[in-house]
Amino acid sequence: MNTTPNYPDSNITAAVILKSFHSVPVYVLALSIISCCLSLAGVICIFVSYYAIVSIRNYIRKLLLFLTLANLIDVLGIIIGIVRYMLLEYTDEKYKHEKQTCIFQSMITSFAPCSSFFWTVFIAIYFQVQVLKPSWADKMSSKASSVVYHVLSWGIPGVICVLALYYNVFGDTEEIYTGPWCWIKTSQSRKHALVWMLLTVKGWELLSYLILAEVLVFVVFKKYILPRCLRRHRRPYTELFDQGINISTRLRREDKNFVYVWLIFYVLRFGGTFRFLMHAIHGPLIDHFMVRTARVMMVWQAFGDTAQAFGNFIFLCVCDKTIRQHYLCRTATDRNTGHVTEDENINEAETSSLQT
Repeated sequence: MNTTPNYPDSNITAAVILKSFHSVPVYVLALSIISCCLSLAGVICIFVSYYAIVSIRNYIRKLLLFLTLANLIDVLGIIIGIVRYMLLEYTDEKYKHEKQTCIFQSMITSFAPCSSFFWTVFIAIYFQVQVLKPSWADKMSSKASSVVYHVLSWGIPGVICVLALYYNVFGDTEEIYTGPWCWIKTSQSRKHALVWMLLTVKGWELLSYLILAEVLVFVVFKKYILPRCLRRHRRPYTELFDQGINISTRLRREDKNFVYVWLIFYVLRFGGTFRFLMHAIHGPLIDHFMVRTARVMMVWQAFGDTAQAFGNFIFLCVCDKTIRQHYLCRTATDRNTGHVTEDENINEAETSSLQT
């Protein structure tokens, strides 16, 4: 049974829909903008840190750059959606290319998250291989493997989005409005919309949850449980994070922070996933409690869906001792240089006054 609301006028504009009962609260819009700004700052810092600090350039950091690139594309797509929404909601002018902009933004924000899931999973698998079989790391970091990563991470989302564009499924999510952006239009049958939601983003997201959970459980078991039960098994994991290992193919001690990044991934994406599951299981939200829950999760989703780059920046830059010391030492050096310059100027002034 199709539960999608029917509109008497098939030519009703998105602006009318938004202003009737799909308007996004101002605080949700503000959170989306803040999240995008924080992620843009995180993207810049991750790229700058990688190219400025030679000692952190190992393979897992290289994979992080491609994940960050996918996050950047996603943020830019969300910004397009926010601008489109604000033009519709806060201006009286007719937006001629509203439909085309909505479709383009939907394609971008379906492609980029799906790609970021692939890169996140590849980073997790590479990390786990370091724990399970460090000798396999060279094969996983070879040029052939890198080509496979790129083909899968960019190719599969690209093919899915082209198919979605061909079948004309991108548009306004009128029934389960996600935030100030478009995704899969719900004017089609509910079953059809759910299939495309799973195929474009949510299905890959749920699969990522399962793979990351397996990696997290294995790493925690290997690092904390097994060494305490069998003291002699401490050596493999200690050797893994040994700073003396070649950083081009091995992890640094600070790279263990990737474990926390995956936990943050769960936290950030939970709001959007929960709202999708609510829609998939219950259909239209009529119950007052469910509506309020959906509103709370919308706030969560508005910030979390675009905050992965910011979370990566916190745990992989701010919490990285090497990166932190690099910038702190540089700041201290600049200050010391400034003091020396001032002292030299004072001495020169005193010398010139004495000569006079």
